Amino acid sequence: MPFFFPVLIFFLCLWLVANKVDQYCRRFSPTVEKRLTSAYRIIPILMVAWLMIIRARAIIERDVNHVEVANRLQGSDYALGDLKLLFSGDGVGEFALLFLLIFSLWTFNLPSMKQSPMSVRKAVQSRVMLYVSACTLLTFWIFFPESNYYTPDSLPLQSTMSVDGDYNILMVVVAILMIAFSGELFAIASMHNLDEHFIVLQKRALVKVYVVSGVLIFGLYQGNYLETNWISQPGNEKIIATIIFLSQTLILAFICVPGKRSDNLLRVGEGRTNSFAIMSILSLIILILVTSMVLRQTSELASGNRYIEESLWLTASFVIMVSFTQLLPRYGFDAAARPEYWWLRITLLFSPALIYWFNALAIFIIPGLWLVAALSIVVPSIIEKDAKTPSQLGLALLLIVSVGIIFISSVTENMLSNLLLLGSIPMIISNVIVRTIVAD
Repeated sequence: MPFFFPVLIFFLCLWLVANKVDQYCRRFSPTVEKRLTSAYRIIPILMVAWLMIIRARAIIERDVNHVEVANRLQGSDYALGDLKLLFSGDGVGEFALLFLLIFSLWTFNLPSMKQSPMSVRKAVQSRVMLYVSACTLLTFWIFFPESNYYTPDSLPLQSTMSVDGDYNILMVVVAILMIAFSGELFAIASMHNLDEHFIVLQKRALVKVYVVSGVLIFGLYQGNYLETNWISQPGNEKIIATIIFLSQTLILAFICVPGKRSDNLLRVGEGRTNSFAIMSILSLIILILVTSMVLRQTSELASGNRYIEESLWLTASFVIMVSFTQLLPRYGFDAAARPEYWWLRITLLFSPALIYWFNALAIFIIPGLWLVAALSIVVPSIIEKDAKTPSQLGLALLLIVSVGIIFISSVTENMLSNLLLLGSIPMIISNVIVRTIVAD
């Protein structure tokens, strides 16, 4: 079925613009409209379910022409426990996507939204669909590689990989839940002037995200995944993608959601241009310095100046993306109170996944992005003249903790792993500073 994945990608692209597709379907009669809207929502779910059925059948029948069976199950008889490979082996992407697609449609019935108008519930559903589809398309090449679905010219004569799969099933479930709950936060952060409908949803989504993110970080640490050499050890793409999803979740929880509220309190915005100009300069400096330090700590880039070259390329990639998104408010994408800052945070959100398409070192820019994200919600309040000034104690704490984490991590053997463990603390402090401003 050579067109299977192109068709699946096509329908996932429709999920990116679900509102527009629904508007187009309204041109037809109510019966046809209902069938069309149901079709483009359900077809991706059926297609992914079919992939899982094919994989399960190959495991049960011990079809050695199937890549995973050849690599893991040759010379053994079928047992019910073998089906765990659907969740811990090559099928992890299919299982995750199936759950997330179903969850996206189910968000219409979220208990937290039961008192909200139907239009708001549909809007939340569309935004979660957009987020899940975007995450899927950005990492499709990682979780659905061609090598998993085409029989190679030669297969191993005996099993060469673990029959238990590559990942702990509990941690797989935790990672999937993290993406699902971050989809709720994305809906909250991307929908403006509807805050009164999101009070309960925001509280519950944040609590869920705090729990699953903490469990995932603990699991990555306990599994020694953070000690991986990301340069010299290939085959860690799915772990890197998981860390990128973790980065997205933390930025949404600590920056995008509270930043939406703080932007609404900035009033007219005297000094607004200066604020964003200073924020841009700080972002550039932080990304170059922090990324250079992290790259230089690796054994492969410790000598010579290549670490500077790589940090400049990573920073330039981010700057190009930010520059493009700053054009969007001119073309009507300006619903946010501070569209320039909103688009900056959205770029912080998705840029690691986009950069990873072209540069395998994309994970090294994440610590710098977290520091930029932490500043993005406090700098406007500091620079703009008619804004409420943050607590000087809070700002001093943010500066001291940020510098302290970078210094302490720089003297360890694996700076990146320690920054991934501790790097969210500045964002937490910024979150507290903003909440204090809002409360006042």
